[in-house]
Amino acid sequence: MTRHLASWLAVVALGLSMLVFAAVDEGPPLSNADRAYSLAQDFACPVCQGQSVAESDVVVARNIRREIRVWVDEGRSDAFIRDQLVDTFGEDVDYTPSAEGVTALVWILPVVGGAVAVTGLGLVFRRWKRDADLEATDEDHALVEQAMADRG
Repeated sequence: MTRHLASWLAVVALGLSMLVFAAVDEGPPLSNADRAYSLAQDFACPVCQGQSVAESDVVVARNIRREIRVWVDEGRSDAFIRDQLVDTFGEDVDYTPSAEGVTALVWILPVVGGAVAVTGLGLVFRRWKRDADLEATDEDHALVEQAMADRG
């Protein structure tokens, strides 16, 4: 492996790791109120269409937000809160997709597709470079000399 190729692979690996880190790491919520709001955004309002519990102002959503705040203040885990809300309202309220089975493909396919695209581009650039390094043959030189002689 050439030094040039190794440096490009390092740049690509660094770029991909930064993208993954930025996509995954949101950092911890700053306060209990931030954590409660973040959790409320992850759940659909059971009576509203297209609104999260955090966005909706119906009585049910307000009660769920209040219950989330109580659980957060009690120190309950996010998993406990999710389980309680899913048990009460069903899986349709949880906006967080699972990372299992077919749903995992939603997370895996873009990464695999990006890796295949980068690999394909690398192969194409390598082929272009190889083709560009070809030397002129004696026939090529003869054609050029003939064209120059015909010109003048």
